[in-house]
Amino acid sequence: MSKQWLAAALLPWAAFAQNSSDTTDITIYNRVKQPATSVLAPVEVITKAEIERRQPRSLVDLLETLPGMQFGTQTGGIGQQSSLFLRGTNSDHVLVLLNGRPMAQMVTSNVDFSQLPVSNVERIEYIRGPRAAIYGSKALGGVVNIITTSEVNTTQVGATTGSNDYYAADLSINQWVTDATRLQLATGYRETRGYDVQPGNTQTDRDGFDSKNLTLGIEQRLSQAWSWDANLNAWENNLEYDYFEPVWFSPGTDTNNTEVYQIDTGLRYQDEQLVGQLNASYGEYEAEDWNKRSGRQTASNTSTVTTRLDGLTQYHYSEQGYVQMGMDWQRDRLLAKSTGISAPDRDNTGVYASVFHTWSPLSFEFAARIDDNEQFGTQDTWQSALSLALPQQHKVTLSYGTAFKAPAFNHLYGFGGNAMLKPEESENWELGLAGDYSLLDWQLNLYRNKVDNLIVFEGGFINSARNTDALIKGIEFLTKVNTGPLGHTLSYDYTDAVNENNEGRQLARRAKHKVSWTSDIDVANVNLFAQVLYVGKRNDSDFSDVVMPSYTIWNIGARYPLTEQLTLNGKINNLFDKDYQVVSGYDAPGMEFYVGADYRF
Repeated sequence: MSKQWLAAALLPWAAFAQNSSDTTDITIYNRVKQPATSVLAPVEVITKAEIERRQPRSLVDLLETLPGMQFGTQTGGIGQQSSLFLRGTNSDHVLVLLNGRPMAQMVTSNVDFSQLPVSNVERIEYIRGPRAAIYGSKALGGVVNIITTSEVNTTQVGATTGSNDYYAADLSINQWVTDATRLQLATGYRETRGYDVQPGNTQTDRDGFDSKNLTLGIEQRLSQAWSWDANLNAWENNLEYDYFEPVWFSPGTDTNNTEVYQIDTGLRYQDEQLVGQLNASYGEYEAEDWNKRSGRQTASNTSTVTTRLDGLTQYHYSEQGYVQMGMDWQRDRLLAKSTGISAPDRDNTGVYASVFHTWSPLSFEFAARIDDNEQFGTQDTWQSALSLALPQQHKVTLSYGTAFKAPAFNHLYGFGGNAMLKPEESENWELGLAGDYSLLDWQLNLYRNKVDNLIVFEGGFINSARNTDALIKGIEFLTKVNTGPLGHTLSYDYTDAVNENNEGRQLARRAKHKVSWTSDIDVANVNLFAQVLYVGKRNDSDFSDVVMPSYTIWNIGARYPLTEQLTLNGKINNLFDKDYQVVSGYDAPGMEFYVGADYRF
């Protein structure tokens, strides 16, 4: 055997690795902890150290430079509506997990990333491409796992102030109080007076935002093989915005209160060959909107409840492979008091199985799943991937996957909804190439995603939701260069997402071109970073001729450890005060500065 093939044989798990020496474990791929280098799909991991270096004010601030991600609906600054379009799919085609369990979401089933607290996030795992054969409905564009738990002992307080009267304070305690028991407490508060996000509106007031969050957690190691954990994550947000003009149904709403909480628990077993899990979660998402002048007593209220049970077993029959089987049950309930929306409870039961095997230098995965949706019947999804380790630390992977998504309650019964909508279904082909060298690694992914019955809104108000067919073709290139104290991350996305039933028109708010670059350097014990984001032209909606111009923004920041415990930090967003809009009529933030400090006990 040649030296090249021997090197490939020693890395049978590697595919799309960020770095061959990366020992990071992830749970997002198959719901079971495994090395990030073992997955046969593009995956990114954002660690706590990276989050601290980037100093994000929101999850949008943290995620917008990642490959495949476009926040095409940003109606202002911190806290204002912001929806993610992942690889050109709809904003509700990304499955968002909280500690590995699906989040309770609003009636549209779309997660507003601007309203999620970032201060208590320990790490984020992000996988691109369909994963419905493992997770079921919604995992059509990809999966994001927001993790608030930590295995490391830390006690930390922080405070930040900045532009637009921004203030934030955070406390985080994570301690192993015994060799077998870990306790966690994290809480935070942030507020900003904001700015007038719609300058053309007759409301000339500032649109502020405030948020408070709480995380409680416990983990108990019952024996060498058994462990149990339970977590509570909750937050409450208050948002001011400008009502839509002209107002036909007076008074228009301009104030929002959102309350979210989720309780989850899990029992786990793990030995050298067998992994078993049993999880349960319950979450509520409640939103109220009202007009300040009329008072909160006039508020419209919508509450969504998600209850979920799931379990799995993974058996490693040898060092070369494993089989996994699992099932999950989820009930979605819509509790509406004054929105005029009513819908029946909807249960979904899924059963799936997968197998992974490697014959160095070849690795193979196959997964299949059947879902029984109470409203839309039986849906089957499956996916497979084949990866070949080539000489000189190169990899090639070919994968195919299907996915589906049941229409959200709002799409069926809400304002502009259509009760005749069909489930969305997709077929995704992907070819990935990767190289891993001593100073850099790179990934090139080419994908083709055919989405049937894609839900779009074609204007008007009565039954404006429609099914159409879309074809999304894309190219992603990502490279990371590390030369001692200086590191660079560069990514480029090409996204051609067209509505095949509308003369090949590009789907709304998906830019064809996006480029991001981030650089870090350590100089004299100071960490400096710079970040550039370019987003190309895009259609503002599916039914207008407005085309939003491209924009480029620069961010810079610094962190300096004054002592072993005290770290000072500062950041400037939109360094050159770029005047731009992501959504027509809504100004994006101008130049903003933030300064703060963290103290570790």
